[in-house]
Amino acid sequence: MIDPHLASGDVRLQILLAKVSLSAEERVAAASLARQVEDWDALLETAARNFSLPMMRLHLGQMPAEVVPEDVLSRLNEAANASAIRNIQLISAQAEFVEKCLQPLGIDGIFFKGVNIAQQFYPDLGLRPCRDIDILLPPGSIRAVTMKAIDLGYEFVIPRRSGKPLKTKDEFEAALYYRGDANLISPGGAAIDLQEKLDKHSGIFSGLDVFAQAVPMSVGGRKFLTMPPALLFNYICHHHARHTWSHLHWLSDIDAMVNSPTFDRADVLSLADQLGQRGTVEASLEMQQLMSPLASWDRTPETKRGLQFLELCLLNLPGRLDLEKRIAIKMTGGEFMFDWQANPELIRRARWRQMLHIFKPTVQQYDRFPLPRGLRWVYVVPRLVDVLYQARVRTRKRPR
Repeated sequence: MIDPHLASGDVRLQILLAKVSLSAEERVAAASLARQVEDWDALLETAARNFSLPMMRLHLGQMPAEVVPEDVLSRLNEAANASAIRNIQLISAQAEFVEKCLQPLGIDGIFFKGVNIAQQFYPDLGLRPCRDIDILLPPGSIRAVTMKAIDLGYEFVIPRRSGKPLKTKDEFEAALYYRGDANLISPGGAAIDLQEKLDKHSGIFSGLDVFAQAVPMSVGGRKFLTMPPALLFNYICHHHARHTWSHLHWLSDIDAMVNSPTFDRADVLSLADQLGQRGTVEASLEMQQLMSPLASWDRTPETKRGLQFLELCLLNLPGRLDLEKRIAIKMTGGEFMFDWQANPELIRRARWRQMLHIFKPTVQQYDRFPLPRGLRWVYVVPRLVDVLYQARVRTRKRPR
């Protein structure tokens, strides 16, 4: 069963309120749990870190007036309104990027996660807080798109680099070489992440021609390309599990998609078999069922894997990146926390490629001490030392 320290009434309430819709019985249970809350400030702080304030506002706002303090509802309203405004701005930035950076080059982009999931599967655009725009580009196109964007005033930034954008062509080239992706900031301040592959090391999705399967969608009255539902669900399960379910709005994504009219469980599981990750997808579906307070959190053969995913989420509720990284220290190949998630060959491949990746220099090394292409091998030894040091630091303070 779930550790009792992780299964308090407040925790059950937060997991329940991450659901997109509640049954009549779940609404009764939610009101009962809300009446037991002793520290609303702490609850809202946790929800803010987990990007679940708008969903919390949706459900708490429907409860009898005496259940939730008026000032709590007021703060939730502000958060929900801010989320909606932010998402509208992201949609505008997304359309502008297509018009100015992709179309002139004749390059298509596939849009997924974030506002695109919100538009397709949530009852309201503002219910799913979003921080950036994720775009999958065809192989070999990221450099051209990045340089086009830079010419138009977009800034190329490196995460955790104090927001200082790259300035020179050498810096641009080095960042693309070392990272393989690009983080841009639009002239209007929107974060845009460009990538050419969907996984890190295992190659789960590498055998698919995602662009051949792309389907149109409408976001804010504008047309974009996205993945078909079964593929998108498989990707979302893999991505959120790789990040150890460290935000509650990722549970909301699963719940929203499962309850969508376009969701076809047979198609989803058939594709999961083809991709070799049926365990990850089935556990995600189990966890979605466990979000209900009507479901037992006692470990059974039917829910064992879903509970393991749910426990990762509960451990992450404090909502800090360093905590997520400590929890993920046992992750195999940077992608799999449990050996039942994927076929053994995928897990072996991820482990091997991650080992090779350890020796790959980083853009942070280049940033601290720029070297020309012919001397990049010099970075290998300090890179290995740094990896071993970081692993030791995270291992010292593992979560319970």
